[in-house]
Amino acid sequence: MPLQQDSLARRAACFGLLAAASSGPGQTYFIGLFGAFMRQDFALSDAALGVIYGIATLASGVLMFWLGALADRVALRRAISLAVFLVVAGCVLVAFAAGPLSLCVGLFLLRLGGQGLAGHFAIVAAARHSGIRRGRGVATATLGFLLGEALYPLLVIAALEVADWRTVWLLAALMLLIAFVPALRYLASRLPLPDPSTAPGHTEDDVDWNRRKLAVSAPFLSILGVVLVPGFVVTAVFFHQAPLAERLGWALPAVAQAFILYAVCQGIATLFVGRLVDRRSARTLVPVYLLPLAAGLLALLVAPPSIALWLTFAGLGAAAGSNSVIGGAIWIEVFGSRKLGLVRGMYAAIMVTMTAFSPVLLGILLSGGASLAAIFLPVIAYAVIAPILLAPLTHQRHEVRNAKPPS
Repeated sequence: MPLQQDSLARRAACFGLLAAASSGPGQTYFIGLFGAFMRQDFALSDAALGVIYGIATLASGVLMFWLGALADRVALRRAISLAVFLVVAGCVLVAFAAGPLSLCVGLFLLRLGGQGLAGHFAIVAAARHSGIRRGRGVATATLGFLLGEALYPLLVIAALEVADWRTVWLLAALMLLIAFVPALRYLASRLPLPDPSTAPGHTEDDVDWNRRKLAVSAPFLSILGVVLVPGFVVTAVFFHQAPLAERLGWALPAVAQAFILYAVCQGIATLFVGRLVDRRSARTLVPVYLLPLAAGLLALLVAPPSIALWLTFAGLGAAAGSNSVIGGAIWIEVFGSRKLGLVRGMYAAIMVTMTAFSPVLLGILLSGGASLAAIFLPVIAYAVIAPILLAPLTHQRHEVRNAKPPS
């Protein structure tokens, strides 16, 4: 790799790591730590809180259909500033929420700025500027998510020992403003928008991609059928970690410790799969990378609860780590880099939208008394079978790309 490109790739990876870490307060695992306090203060059931969270997430997902393309046409410094300031505003609004409505608005800002925009800009920057080391670049950026998942739960639990839950949200806002915003703006200023004619992965026809063509593209839809699964499952499990812990007899401190194992497994899988993607391609890994998720959920059903906690978090972590790299790298393999923000923005929008429904669905099932086997066995079957059936479609690269735009 030329020296200039290598320097650009390193900057992009550092930016991606920090931007991903800044998304933490908008991620499900962070918000879920405050679920019991929110239910108590606002007199909400598991299902009601899930609905509020789902509405906020759904609204943010809808906006991502359009805002994701900011990565293609707006300076990254401005884009990441917008994302982080939305998270800060969400933290403050949640801290001062007086009822379910203001709580919903605060959660909307957290989800849009955190899981939506900050995470999106992190991965797009790493994938776009890493050249032939795209897998490792995306893997490095993904470590920011892992650091958050490993550290934030422990920090939140420690902070809750000395402060009320609303104050913790204000501390999170202060941390973002002081520690993250200046560093992110500095790094982003050194990552210009690429020249479309020279961007890595550029092809003559990737300028023609638009939302309507993507919506009927067999490769796009088949990729979605696989890469959406880990986020859908992990979001639901993490958001409802408290009722699941009650049903299975898990102590909440043990669950917090299990997040460390989750992050370690996610990190190992991220780095390992990042190198595999560079050696082969993301598409070749599609048929098998959901197997750890299936194994983790199976352990939840058949293993003793004390062991199931660790096996489940390990399996979910390995699947999430693999998904973070494959879900970041596969789009540029199939669709090129010029419209990467638009393409991955649509994916992010659909992903966020799907994660809006999973806590609602799991909350309804748990409140209705459904058994864990009835909830998770269909998911296990899908994770094993669907990737094998959908993998061949991810290679149908030119069928829609060379077609005329819809009238």
